[in-house]
Amino acid sequence: MDLWLLGASAISSFWKILDVGVAHGGQIAVGKVVKAHGIKGEIKVYPFSGRTDDFRGYRLLTLVESDHDLSRSYAVEQCRPLGNLVLLQLAGLAGRSAAEGLRGWEVRIGREFLPPLGPGAFYWHELEGLPVISDTGRELGRITSLLATPAHDILVITGAGSEYLIPAVGACVAGLAPDGKALVVTPPPGLLEMNAGGAPGDAI
Repeated sequence: MDLWLLGASAISSFWKILDVGVAHGGQIAVGKVVKAHGIKGEIKVYPFSGRTDDFRGYRLLTLVESDHDLSRSYAVEQCRPLGNLVLLQLAGLAGRSAAEGLRGWEVRIGREFLPPLGPGAFYWHELEGLPVISDTGRELGRITSLLATPAHDILVITGAGSEYLIPAVGACVAGLAPDGKALVVTPPPGLLEMNAGGAPGDAI
C-alpha cells in the first residue's frame, strides 16, 4: 500500500495511546467500586487506567455485577479525585447503605461516550486486535499487546509464527488505512527481520 493512499488526517506523530480499561462489546470497563464514602451515597472507584482525571469526562456510567448478571445505569452528578481513587456522586443513588451495596461492581462506559481524542491519539481498545500491514503491503499480523517504556510505547504484533515490536512513533507508524480496518507501519530497513520472533525484552 502506497503512503499517498492514507488520508492526511491519518498521518501523525502517533505519540499517544490511552488505555482506559477493558473492552466488553460496546462497553469499556473503566474501574471498580471499592466502597461507599460518607453518608450521602458517594462511592469510591478505582480507575483501571490509574488516571483519576479520566473520569472527569464520563457523564453516564453503567455499573455491572457479573456474577448475578445485574447492571444499573447512572448519570454522574459529581466527580472528584481522592488519592488514587475517584469519588463519584451518582444521580438517584442516596444513602450509605445503597452505595455500599455497589461494592465490587464494575464501572463501565459506552464506547460512544468516551471523550474524543485529537490527531495522533488512540484508545488502546481501538487498536487491540487490529491487522497490521507494512507500507509495502506486507501483512504482519495483529496488534496483541502494548509495552510502555520511558521513551515511547511499543506495539507488539503477532502473526504467522512471528512477533514484531514496532515503536509507536511517527517514524515507524504511518496511521490507519483509509477504511480504518488496518494499521500501516513504516519500519526502518531491517527492523522487521531483526525483531521477528523476539521477546518483549528484546525491544529497542
